[in-house]
Parts: sequence; structure tokens; C-alpha cells
Amino acid sequence: MITAGPLTTTDLAATVRASIHGDVVTPDEPSFAAASFGVTGVTPELVVVAADAADVGRVAALAARAGRRVVAQITGRPAVVATEATILLVTRLLATVRVDAARRTATIGIGASWRQVLDAAEPFGLTALSAAADTEVAGAARTFAFAADRIRSFEVVTATGEHRLVGRDNPHFYALRHGETAPGLVVAMTLDLVPQPSLLTVAELTFAGADAEPVLAGWQRWAVRLPRTAVTGIAVGADGDTLVIRVALVGDAKRWDALLASLQRAVGVIPVHVAAGPATTAGVARGDAVADRLALAA
Repeated sequence: MITAGPLTTTDLAATVRASIHGDVVTPDEPSFAAASFGVTGVTPELVVVAADAADVGRVAALAARAGRRVVAQITGRPAVVATEATILLVTRLLATVRVDAARRTATIGIGASWRQVLDAAEPFGLTALSAAADTEVAGAARTFAFAADRIRSFEVVTATGEHRLVGRDNPHFYALRHGETAPGLVVAMTLDLVPQPSLLTVAELTFAGADAEPVLAGWQRWAVRLPRTAVTGIAVGADGDTLVIRVALVGDAKRWDALLASLQRAVGVIPVHVAAGPATTAGVARGDAVADRLALAA
């Protein structure tokens, strides 16, 4: 009886190259250091730059048969830890975004940035909402649900290379939606888009030297009566002696003055500084200082 020995790195690299559309880099190649950038632990045996989701499945299947472990390097995520017999799977080329304007959905590859999603949706008058990075202000006004609530399905590649669509009727769906243990590598997700607000107005109101307690109490009473198209937050200024109230309103600009007037009556103090103005969804996503806290886009 003839028993085959373990697959060598050279043979493994040749097998993977013949099976995928992407690139394979071995430790003896000059580009290996750049390809494996961000990896801690031991040097991976191979680096595979997947060209598409099909490549991910083929690499997973080959690794399972060869007794290798696959570690994925995800765009925008921290460094990955490699161990012995590791194939590093780089997903940066899985950056596709497909918008279905009729269904108001976007299918997003794992390598895509949030900026790409916003840019792809914008020509259709649509946008995608991320979760709030700052819990002080929770989302793109209460008009819309959080991003996680808008996910329809995940495309997952299992450890054996199978492709599975995990929808809301799948028991793994809610674990994936909350970032818990996955049954494989998520290579894409489909989420609902929302119409771009015709107007988003944001403001910062600074109250200097005011007694914090009545301002806070008045703001709380005012905030609970806000319409669903508005969102607000409050913070202490850097000097420790000012309060900053932030407000955003989606919709009719005529309501803006009335909203701020009602806030001033509620807190009983005239703000020393008001910075307010309209901002488009795209403008906010590109880094407006106030709207960053509103988490319209990551």
C-alpha cells in the first residue's frame, strides 16, 4: 500500500493557483512581505488574494483537504494572527457593490468600504445607514432603523468551501447580524437602502457658564417630545464649563426655527453660540464634524 505524504508548500501553491482566479504568493517571492502585511504570529505558509467569492470557496475546500487553516484578512479590520500551516486569505478585491434600485437593496462584497456603498446608492436617490459609532446620538434620526435591522441576508462560505445564503429564517442569521460566531466566512451581505433625505439640518448649541442641572432637565423634557424625524444629544464641552446640545432634523427646513425656539424655552437659557446649517447625506458621510456624531455613515 502506498501512502501519500503531506502536501508540500510548493505543491499546495501550484494546486491553489490552478484552481482560482486570484493570486497566490509564497514566502520566497519578493512581494510576500507586502502581501502578508498586518499579520502577527508566525509567517503564513501562503497568501491568497481572492478575486471573487468563488475563490474563497475553492481555497477553503482545498485547505480542508490539505489539513491547513485559513485565516481571512478583512478590509478595515485589525491585524490577523497566523499559526502553523496557515493560508492567509486576503479579501480586499471582494469590493463589489450591486444596487437594485427597484427593490431598494444593495449587495455588498466583504472587501467594500462604506464609502463605496454610499457612492453606489447615491445616483438612485438612495443611501445606506450605518450603526451609530457614538451612542450619544443614535443614528440618522429616528426616521430610519439601524443598519443591522436592515440586513436581509448574508452570503457565507463554510470551512469546507460550501456557499450558503443565510436569510432571516436561518438560525445563524441573528448571530451573524450581531457579530457573533459565524458558520464560516461572510463574503457578502444584502441590506435595505432608504431614500436620501431631501434635507438634513444639523446644529450645535453651546451654553457657557450655565447651571447644568436646569439645562439638562429642560433638555430631557424637550427631547422626549421630539418627532421621529429628529435626533439629539448633549455633551460637556472640553473646558468643563460649557454644555453642547447637538440636534439633527430630517425634512422641512421651516420646522427648524420652531424646533430651536422650543429648545431654548425648555432650557431657559440663551445659547452663546449656534452653529447650524443644511447638510446632504453625502456631505455628512464625508466627515462633517457634527454629523459624524449622528452616524449617518461609517
